[in-house]
Amino acid sequence: MLIRSLEIFRAVVDTGSFSAAAERLHTVQSNVTAHIKKLETELDARLLERRTPVVPTPAGRQLLSYARRIVALHDDAVARFHPQAEPAGELRLGSMETTAAVHLPGLLSTFSRRWPHLAVHLRTGTSSALIEAVRAGQLDAAFVAGEKVGEDVLLRPVFEERLVLVSNRPLDAMPDRATLAQTAFLAFRQGCGYRHSIEKLFAEQRVPAPRIHEFGSLDAIVGCVAAGMGLALLPESTVRQYRQRFELHTLTLPASFADVTTQLATLPRPSWSRALEVFMEGLGALEKERAPVQAAVS
Repeated sequence: MLIRSLEIFRAVVDTGSFSAAAERLHTVQSNVTAHIKKLETELDARLLERRTPVVPTPAGRQLLSYARRIVALHDDAVARFHPQAEPAGELRLGSMETTAAVHLPGLLSTFSRRWPHLAVHLRTGTSSALIEAVRAGQLDAAFVAGEKVGEDVLLRPVFEERLVLVSNRPLDAMPDRATLAQTAFLAFRQGCGYRHSIEKLFAEQRVPAPRIHEFGSLDAIVGCVAAGMGLALLPESTVRQYRQRFELHTLTLPASFADVTTQLATLPRPSWSRALEVFMEGLGALEKERAPVQAAVS
């Protein structure tokens, strides 16, 4: 069945006339008649009593209930994609845990107040897993550590981070090669961009592959570093938040691998939902607000 046929059927019942339905829908009466006959053929049922006024048969009344709901859902779906429409439904976001802990609370709170009919669903994970979820259509967008992902996924720079070496004791300088070789590091599982930075650090220091304890949460990593289990590489902004709970010490690292960019991964724009469009608009406005402040500081 065509949506147009159901619209015409509904209009005939509402107006009680083929000609009045044609006038309401800005078409000709022959087109109305053709759609009704097509519906009756498809359903193998007589839907209307052709009298004055036209009234639905019992089969027609049954179809009318479905027609009203189907057309209403169709109209609602079309309206949701209109540039001026009030967005509703859900926004499915992914994020690295460090970004979710530091940068997203304020951003998502502002977004939720602006669009109260949108439900936000947030999933945390490693950058590689989140990118694959975006690619598979399981997430609308994801905050990830910058990396090459192919032409089917777009990356938009959002936050600049600086990684620091985190310890439970003061560090005056980078540990020597022998110490690094014997030191455990705490990190997320494979696919985490910051874990890649650990491997890069060891490669630059010409130290064999690091011994890494894998954890599933940021709280666990920071807590175990504070307890002396090992070292970690984390964004400086994340460590600042945890200093209220733990005694943590940091060492500044060379910019060559300490400076990292958090990017927002999405599919190409034609595939965006209305929810993602307004989120990206809000993100753009936030970036413009931050730009003068960053320029003044620099």
